[in-house]
Amino acid sequence: MLTPARILGMVLAAALLSGCGLRAVWSDVPPPPPVITPAPSTAEPDERALHPYTGALSDNSTCVTASTSLLHELEGVTGVGGAVRYTQGVGVRSNAKWWTVVIRTALDPNGSIGSSTVPEQITFATNVPSSKPDDWEVQNFSWKVADDSASAEKALGCLAKLPPAKTPFPKPKGPADTYNGKPAAGAGCHAVPAGLLVRLQEVGQVGGAITYSRGQMVRANRKWWTVAVATEVHPNGEGLTEANVPATAWFVTNIPSYTLGAKAALFSFPIKDKDKASAKALACLKR
Repeated sequence: MLTPARILGMVLAAALLSGCGLRAVWSDVPPPPPVITPAPSTAEPDERALHPYTGALSDNSTCVTASTSLLHELEGVTGVGGAVRYTQGVGVRSNAKWWTVVIRTALDPNGSIGSSTVPEQITFATNVPSSKPDDWEVQNFSWKVADDSASAEKALGCLAKLPPAKTPFPKPKGPADTYNGKPAAGAGCHAVPAGLLVRLQEVGQVGGAITYSRGQMVRANRKWWTVAVATEVHPNGEGLTEANVPATAWFVTNIPSYTLGAKAALFSFPIKDKDKASAKALACLKR
């Protein structure tokens, strides 16, 4: 009869002869997987999760004009700037620390962006107005939202009452913008040469039925001269007569300031009789 000790010895011997190690002999049950305890998260939910924006209108909320710095921040949120600017905005207090801000956009007329792609107003939710300059631990959040909430409707109504802001895209200055309409000191009367009269007829889009028979000019500011010319109406089938054609026309030109063959740009443009230089040129013409 085999004793328990002899039976155990035979099992161990068979395991060793078959190439199995002691680990496999005693591993009837797979070991349990290691337990991994995740490290506690140090990130706290931000303001958007703790106090979600609802767009509700806060009690006794009044309209507040958006600051320039807030407009610039909202431009950064939508990635505009350059050809698209935010010129004005009105914000009202919503729930928690949130504000609803409706802004006006401005589009550079000289740019390549079509007006159909840029809305006139855009609505944002933001907590920026609730943050203080030294409140560094509070993170700022701003994003676009729908404009159908109670706070957005109030902000939009207040924005509509504001007069349009001055465009941030000034009209590019051309040479004519440097003319100030004032005669130069000691400016005298000068007869307009025949060649310049012909050129001014082209500028005034006349000729044939209407010509400029004579003219007088006075020196204005910079290189400009103000010219008054007398019109002459010739028989025509267009119904033009001295009764319906102004007797005088006015122009500004820089041609007399340059010698023949000068490489400088030459300009001439019509004006109305409304400045001191044109009045002086008219006085010269009537002498």
